[in-house]
Amino acid sequence: MKKILLFTCLALTCMTAQAKQQNDSVKSKQYKKIHICKSKHADSMKGEVDLSFRLNIGMNTMTGAPSDYSFKVWPSWDFGMAVTADWYPFGSHNSWSIGLGVNWRKYRSGKDTYWVKDGDMMTLAPYAAGLDSHKTTLHVFSLQVPVLYTHYFGKDQDWYVTLGALVNFNTGAHTTQYYEAGDQDHEIDTNKIGQRPVTVDLMVQLGIPNFPDVYVKYSPTTFFKDGRGPKMHQMSFGFYF
Repeated sequence: MKKILLFTCLALTCMTAQAKQQNDSVKSKQYKKIHICKSKHADSMKGEVDLSFRLNIGMNTMTGAPSDYSFKVWPSWDFGMAVTADWYPFGSHNSWSIGLGVNWRKYRSGKDTYWVKDGDMMTLAPYAAGLDSHKTTLHVFSLQVPVLYTHYFGKDQDWYVTLGALVNFNTGAHTTQYYEAGDQDHEIDTNKIGQRPVTVDLMVQLGIPNFPDVYVKYSPTTFFKDGRGPKMHQMSFGFYF
């Protein structure tokens, strides 16, 4: 009798563990973002508000710049994180999101030139002959407000597309030039470069089952203020986790 009771307890424990594993698997397919507050089933999400943590890692470039300006996609990088409030007004297939985040971007110049401030104008000038291991970067830090719409597809909702805008408050930007002269390394920063205090990125994000989400961002607003630098637009692409 004891053996029968022991076998029954073990069977019930295994069935419970398997059911929990299957339930967790379904939830992981339905919601790839890291949800902070969601506790209800997807079918009961109508009118609910959820919190999500978003993390993106990607690469950068500048588009539309004059022909004598060039930028390397790598090692230019885009890194950001945000927390959003996600509202499901009609159920689990559609959500509207707004939040707050931070974003860091670095742009690497593609030629043997460095950023220099000529009056108030930022331009690229060639490095002097005889300098070794020289490179130039442009750094931007932004407070970011994402305003997004997401539509989930299918019964499992493991495919989705997100469209929207990211409002960037560009609180800090500078350029850095690195070079070697003789046996000495030099690093020179240039601040107050005349970036626009507010820019907007248009974003498309695609959720793919069993794969990191992918995104593309493009800013229709130029990076520099008028008369402060070349007319060029920020573009990023990479992965959301």
